[in-house]
Amino acid sequence: MPSSVSVARLCMWVQTVMGLAGLLLLFVALGSATPAGAVGVALLVALSVPLATILLIGFLAMRVPSRRGWVRVTGIVVELLLVVLGLWQLTGALTFGNVLGVLLAGLVVAQLCRAPSATWFNR
Repeated sequence: MPSSVSVARLCMWVQTVMGLAGLLLLFVALGSATPAGAVGVALLVALSVPLATILLIGFLAMRVPSRRGWVRVTGIVVELLLVVLGLWQLTGALTFGNVLGVLLAGLVVAQLCRAPSATWFNR
């Protein structure tokens, strides 16, 4: 595995762990402030999209060693969407979490677009 792929995979795992920890903390904070029932279900539905994204990134990081082309392409697309979303969020507020998210996603895209990565995935 080239170093560019290893760096991208490591960044994807960092994104997954940080995202799951953040969602857990957010769910606990919001869940303790709201009553159970319909509001709790609405909270779970609202957090399902970020959870699906985080789980997709973790799944892709897990599948990197398979060297399948779709893993690289899907990783680039998902991470590019995260870069765009992060840049849009940075227009509203400049926070450490937003900057870190954009940097990690941008690093993954840059590493997966390098020639050694493309060669390795297109065995």
